Amino acid sequence: MRKPFGPLWRLIVIKAGREVLNLDTTKKTANAETGNGDAFLLLMDGSKERLYRIALAYLHREADALEALQEATFRAYKSFRKLKEPSYFHTWIVRILLNVCADEFRGRKRKGKDIRFSTEIEGTAGAFADASDTRISLRELVDGLPREQKEIIILKYYQQLTLTEVSAILECPLGTVKTRLHKALVALRGELGEEGSHDFARA
Repeated sequence: MRKPFGPLWRLIVIKAGREVLNLDTTKKTANAETGNGDAFLLLMDGSKERLYRIALAYLHREADALEALQEATFRAYKSFRKLKEPSYFHTWIVRILLNVCADEFRGRKRKGKDIRFSTEIEGTAGAFADASDTRISLRELVDGLPREQKEIIILKYYQQLTLTEVSAILECPLGTVKTRLHKALVALRGELGEEGSHDFARA
């Protein structure tokens, strides 16, 4: 898969930072004095690959994923000073990104835009079937799930996160996450039939 970062990534962060800092010259000075900009860039740099994969799994197109990542970066930078515990940065920024992706996906459906699937995420969900037509069918089915179920599927199967990690990101009790996952898998298996049951054998 072609890497979407490098100079483009720094432009995303710099643009987001400038948009925030230009809103308030006092905040600009404060951020320069405290080094918040450098800290934010460092934390984002460690999360960018996973954030991009999540956005791509959610929205399917590279351009949309990068746009969502830029918007999430903007929102996160704007609120960064409110984050009291840096160790929670990753779960916090993923939560912001999921909200951005959900907004974009909802707006796309409302406008009746066609959702075409990018080949960029072929093979990212290792628990799923290998046939390309099955993958496309599966993505369509996942897109049709309620948001709270879709996000669990993306985080667990496309990102290989544990349910405990998913629970922390979604700020949802572990038992509720398990219940929603079970409902999602039942729905997907029902649509995919025997082949679907095989695909989710490890779930």
